[in-house]
Amino acid sequence: MIERELDIATQDGAMNTYTVRPDDGGPLPVVIMLMDAPGVREGLREICRRISQSGYYVLLPNLYYRSTREFVCGPTRNHPDGEANLKRMFGLMETLSNAKVAADTGALLDVLPTLPDAKPGKVGLVGYCMSGAFVTAAAAAHPDRIGCFASYYGTRLITDKPDSPHLMLGDITAEGYYAFAEHDTYVPLSDVAKFERLLASAPFPSRVETEAGTHHGYAFSDRGNLHEAAREKHYERMLALFRRHIG
Repeated sequence: MIERELDIATQDGAMNTYTVRPDDGGPLPVVIMLMDAPGVREGLREICRRISQSGYYVLLPNLYYRSTREFVCGPTRNHPDGEANLKRMFGLMETLSNAKVAADTGALLDVLPTLPDAKPGKVGLVGYCMSGAFVTAAAAAHPDRIGCFASYYGTRLITDKPDSPHLMLGDITAEGYYAFAEHDTYVPLSDVAKFERLLASAPFPSRVETEAGTHHGYAFSDRGNLHEAAREKHYERMLALFRRHIG
């Protein structure tokens, strides 16, 4: 695997971005992964490598670049610094918005023609936790350049704000996949059902699944709720989606 970090120019500065691609070169279909709240770390790079092994050029931007080039969350459970670590993480989360991340995604899309191993054409998106909202917003903002997108235990998909992702569904053309945990304090099953009803009247193809016996973060090896079978299914569904739409 070839791993590099690139600085991507945006309207707000340089967005440091982890990239990984197979050794045998390209051009390769592109996947953009949008991080969860704890930020870019080895647990996410591990997922990027797994995706890349299936023949993809994967980019993972640090969405907190406006505040810091590196964020290490630290333990949040059963630790004396847990409350302080959570406070800092949630503070960084609040510096982001759907519009900012959609613009950051646009900056990544704009740079792809300069990457020799990146295949021209539409790309795939995947986001976790807070980035379920962000991949939805990005798919709505860039319908001509997003081929498909996947959201895992996405939060804030329905809010009372004017930029709520559910209000953007009419602008999306790419196929979307939404997977949720059965037990999730951030996304109760009543919210999942409401969002699924909204998707039923949206103009793009979509699929919603709730993984039995899982908790928020079930696909991560480093967040305490790993569910091995659901983690493998998350790869299967995601890669099948990418194969259908971006190659």
